[in-house]
Amino acid sequence: MKKLHWTGAAVLALTGLLVSGCGVPGAGGSTASAGVTGPRVTQPVTVQEVAKPGPTTLRVLADSGEDATLKALVPMYEKKYPNVNVEVVTKGFDDLMKTVVNSMSGTDAPDLVQGNQGYGTDGPLVKAGLIRPLDDVMRAYGWENTFTDGALKQYRWTPDGAVFGSGSLYGISPATEYVGVFYNTDKLAKLGIKPPTTYAEFTDALARAKAAGQQPIMLGNSEKYPASQVIGLVQAQNVASRDIRSWISGVPGATIADKGTEAAAGTVQGWAKRGWFGNGYDGISSDDAVAKFSHGQGVFLVAGSWNAPALQQSMNGHVGFTLPTRPDGTRATVGSLGLGWHVSSKTQHLPAAVAFLDMLMSDRFAQTLADVGRTPVTGQGTVKADSKVVDQVNGIGLKLLADDGQNFYLDWASTTMLDTIGSKTQDLLAGRTSPRGFAEGLQNNWLAFQKQQRQDAAATGGTP
Repeated sequence: MKKLHWTGAAVLALTGLLVSGCGVPGAGGSTASAGVTGPRVTQPVTVQEVAKPGPTTLRVLADSGEDATLKALVPMYEKKYPNVNVEVVTKGFDDLMKTVVNSMSGTDAPDLVQGNQGYGTDGPLVKAGLIRPLDDVMRAYGWENTFTDGALKQYRWTPDGAVFGSGSLYGISPATEYVGVFYNTDKLAKLGIKPPTTYAEFTDALARAKAAGQQPIMLGNSEKYPASQVIGLVQAQNVASRDIRSWISGVPGATIADKGTEAAAGTVQGWAKRGWFGNGYDGISSDDAVAKFSHGQGVFLVAGSWNAPALQQSMNGHVGFTLPTRPDGTRATVGSLGLGWHVSSKTQHLPAAVAFLDMLMSDRFAQTLADVGRTPVTGQGTVKADSKVVDQVNGIGLKLLADDGQNFYLDWASTTMLDTIGSKTQDLLAGRTSPRGFAEGLQNNWLAFQKQQRQDAAATGGTP
């Protein structure tokens, strides 16, 4: 689960857009994307093509975590495309996820919308035909030259929404976000511990902090998912990213009940037994854990990279960030690109919608993304953060992408996986289940969901 999405993107050129069909000028069906029944994009958009329809209202529905981004982007967009008025509605993450399918099903659906990767949200949007494949747009703008194939899989679906991780591209995002390790620089200095860079150094630092009477890790798990992200960070040390992503995507024969996942669950269970998370963590929210860490409770905080700007401010710069490397020097962890941006299959303003994505994903806008606390993938080598910790987050984030180490979020694996992971993780840390029981609980949920997927596909004639 991503509580907030501070996300990742592509390099886009600014030249002309040609679309085919439906009376749009520049017909050229040879590069059309599969599944697109309306206008097709063959080249980048021009100002003239956006202006041709005259006064246009472009409607956008997004996560409230995008407020700062959109407040910066919309004035720039409306200045470049003066005939377009952008109407933005944002909702909190939970509210957006509960209502986005209904919003896109209506007769007055937004032109652009954010969903969420995995079977819970994007799957239903694709299955109902509510969002448009973006393969043609990807080719026109060269997004496939910026992202690894593994990263783009998080937005790929078969047209029936039955198979996640392969098929057409249905979304894109201009930033990246991931789970790493924040540390209190003052506490480390007093303990004589250098900021860890490898996993071995990290676990050694945890033990030394506990031996010195400090709480090694600040954890708040009342929402149930934060502790599972700690397990995910440890799991990434000895389970290949492709294996984790294959399981999340539903590849036949994949399993999460493997030795590496069991070992990770056992490690984190051991940390809990030794008191490394302190007391009462199941009654502390993730936000409260961040606040407690900023006020000196805990030497380390395993949390999302999106917390960096707030921690920089609340800790007055006395905070650092790291993502421990594996023995081969590469990085992997729980993470993804951001909430995908989707184009409605009903939009009557395709050139304007594509132009909006173009500006969002452009090198020019990358610095603005960094200024509002995001980790942009565009503008590499030119973006400068306003604090050391955000610079650390951004630099490590790009290395993580280069290592193809985004393992996605385990709860994407089924529509009910978030609840299963939450309850199983609480049971694990409390000693009510074993590492094997934890892993088998997730696998059983996955198997039941995959069986239902096959039955639904057989009933409707979709992808088996």
